[in-house]
Amino acid sequence: AQHEESSHHEGSSHHDAIGVWEIFASGIYASPFSNEEEAGGVAGIEIHLTYWAVHLYGGGISYTAKFEEEMVHDIAILGSLNPTNWMTINAGPNFSLPSSHRAFSLGAYAESEFYIRPNKWFHFGPVFGTIIGQHSEYSIGFHLGFELYPKAYR
Repeated sequence: AQHEESSHHEGSSHHDAIGVWEIFASGIYASPFSNEEEAGGVAGIEIHLTYWAVHLYGGGISYTAKFEEEMVHDIAILGSLNPTNWMTINAGPNFSLPSSHRAFSLGAYAESEFYIRPNKWFHFGPVFGTIIGQHSEYSIGFHLGFELYPKAYR
């Protein structure tokens, strides 16, 4: 979630905007690290809701649904960092929810998003992530992101 110069406030920038909400959706392909897993890679969707307290730091929640034999669900609590104006890093605990063929498990979630930004409120680009835990996997995908700015910065 990167913020450009404000056209409404001389000398102010969206880097200083407080309270920016971002919603992010992506299609992903997830595959286990181990070749011993019964299933190969699977398609899925991922949705993030992030609150950017300031330009550099944010936090939020991620929901992932993967289309295995039956749909499986993960929820992650995210800490988010913008180290550059073209990338975000998300990390936090991941909760793999129980289903008929897997038990609940706790893991570590990490992901990088790379941006192409045609305007201040929309971005898209590749996503690379991993979950380390009982169900360790890597994922790749493509995201679309939308940002909602406070009224003073619109």
